[in-house]
Amino acid sequence: MTAVSLFPSELWLEIFEWATFYPDAYATSYKPFCSTALSDAQPTCRDTAISCSLALVCRLWHALVIEFLYRDVRIGYGQSTLKGALCDEQGYGKFVRRAVLPFQYTSTPTWNPAPLPSVEILKLCNRLEVLIRPRSPPLSTVSQQFQFDAESLPLPSLKRLEWNYNLDAEHSGGINSLGATLQNAPNLQYLSIGSVPRVPMIDFRKVSLPFLETLALSSLSGQLMHQISYRWDLPSLSHIVLGAVTVPDISCLWDTYGAQIKSLELGRHASFLVRDVITPTLNNCPHLEELNYHIFFTLPPMLHESHESIHTVGLHSAPNLMFPSDDTWILLERHFEILQYLTSLHTIRLFGDWSQIVADPRFATIFVKLREHGCQVVV
Repeated sequence: MTAVSLFPSELWLEIFEWATFYPDAYATSYKPFCSTALSDAQPTCRDTAISCSLALVCRLWHALVIEFLYRDVRIGYGQSTLKGALCDEQGYGKFVRRAVLPFQYTSTPTWNPAPLPSVEILKLCNRLEVLIRPRSPPLSTVSQQFQFDAESLPLPSLKRLEWNYNLDAEHSGGINSLGATLQNAPNLQYLSIGSVPRVPMIDFRKVSLPFLETLALSSLSGQLMHQISYRWDLPSLSHIVLGAVTVPDISCLWDTYGAQIKSLELGRHASFLVRDVITPTLNNCPHLEELNYHIFFTLPPMLHESHESIHTVGLHSAPNLMFPSDDTWILLERHFEILQYLTSLHTIRLFGDWSQIVADPRFATIFVKLREHGCQVVV
């Protein structure tokens, strides 16, 4: 009897789950500082390689690890082989939870009555929970043409969608259109939108996502803000992540959703040093409980009255090379000064590398004031 067979299958399954699972890639709930940069296939490439290695050890391990091997798929080269594996008598399509679908594999350069192979693969993944449309490579390296309509398909099990906008693909509709995809994913809980174009992208379709809780935007443009505020129905939205803002006023976003927002995160972008985003947010989001931002990329708010709803503030220490070291301390001290206006604040979470800042004698004064205020500092 081999050492492998001495352990029960349930124990091996637990070990394989621990070795191959990357939880952030499948998360459907908000987690600070994990959404402003859209993910592609990279986080799970390593885990897929581990699954492949485990499947080659022996027949028992191959049988046990097969569900982990097909849990994450990237649709690209070898589509016919992948389709064959997903639709054979074993029905491996039921194991797929996450799929990465580059736009070049849903291009429509010529009219073809047959369904796109990539869409046929998605149809076999009837338990798909996460769909990624990654950023398109430069046109000089990959030919992409969207001349004809793309097929649409229902995605009832989809919970998370990460969408890098492709304006050319959007016009072909179906699986290439964000609006059409959202209409086909009514149970979505997490939506992340990247590569927002600066040119108008008007979409008159109504979108209703009753279960969407987290909305992460790489950039908030005027057109996108108008669509979200006036054409989208998001009754459960409670977490917003803004990677950047390109409009001077985002009040219409708060007019629509301000009363239901529980947390706001601001990205690592200089646009938050140009205008104060925090103050109008505090004034228009009465139930905001958590505020997360990059302390050296965000303008300190101009607070003159207390705010009682916020209990947690997350501060990221990502350095900003625009400032000399003395100026960064002035900015840092100003941010900590405004915390006195947050009367219910009890936790400050520090993200990134704070070792040099905490070691500086000037931080001791700040720390003492935080403790006097009753704040717990969590690194």
